[in-house]
Amino acid sequence: MKKPVNKIAIIHDLCGIGKVALTNIIPVLSIMGIEPCPIPTLVLSTHTGGFGIPIIKNIPGFIDETVKHYKDNNIKFKGIFVGYLGNEDNIISAINFINNFKVENGIVLFDPICGDNGKLYSNFNKYYVDQLKCIIKLSDIITPNFTEACYLTNSLEKDIIEINDVKRLCIKLSKLGSENIIITSVPSDSIEEVSLAIYNSKTDYFNIITHKKEKKSYPGTGDIFASVLLAELTNGNDLEQSVIKASNFVVECIKESSKYDYDTKEGVLLEKCLKKLL
Repeated sequence: MKKPVNKIAIIHDLCGIGKVALTNIIPVLSIMGIEPCPIPTLVLSTHTGGFGIPIIKNIPGFIDETVKHYKDNNIKFKGIFVGYLGNEDNIISAINFINNFKVENGIVLFDPICGDNGKLYSNFNKYYVDQLKCIIKLSDIITPNFTEACYLTNSLEKDIIEINDVKRLCIKLSKLGSENIIITSVPSDSIEEVSLAIYNSKTDYFNIITHKKEKKSYPGTGDIFASVLLAELTNGNDLEQSVIKASNFVVECIKESSKYDYDTKEGVLLEKCLKKLL
């Protein structure tokens, strides 16, 4: 009997404390019937948002050596999730991994993590952003936040005002090579709302989905969103419904976590919310 679950390779960082990246993605994919196969880009004692300076260990050569090992063992993946890479060597290695393991009817999702709140993260520059575009060419779907979408297209956030401006931003992104564009954290007309944009270049389909903005914000919610989205698509669901389910789940995680008095830097209480994905 054929194995009843699909494998998805996850090229992302691993943080010991603070619910982000692999520590969010692995349980989400698992409960949604996907076998997560983590391939760490960096190992950190904590994430970088509020715990002081974390211990960070690079793993030079690990991704490329993993490619060879998997090829030797004829391992195949239904999908590939590429997230935080951290340096140019890992960008090159991620491209190598995709070229070796992307399959027909499989999905490559890329979250081009490089900035937020109007600026790049301190360890990145424009050259790094330009290098990320090489992965977009190989991706079926990308999930940048609004800041990342603007940097990737050399657009100014202040110029993106109307809905048509957001669609033009999506079209610019699609010209980098990915068919499906999801932009998170899109500014809304109301400060009490937060939006995300969906665009498919093949059909020119465009839509905006809006949620009430919650009072608290937590790190790692983008990783949760992307992993639910990828699992839904891998399980055969359509793009818009997958986006809606993923965004609704993130909202539920924030609402549940907001009931408790703890420092938001620790991330959402994913353990209390996973059952909602069953």
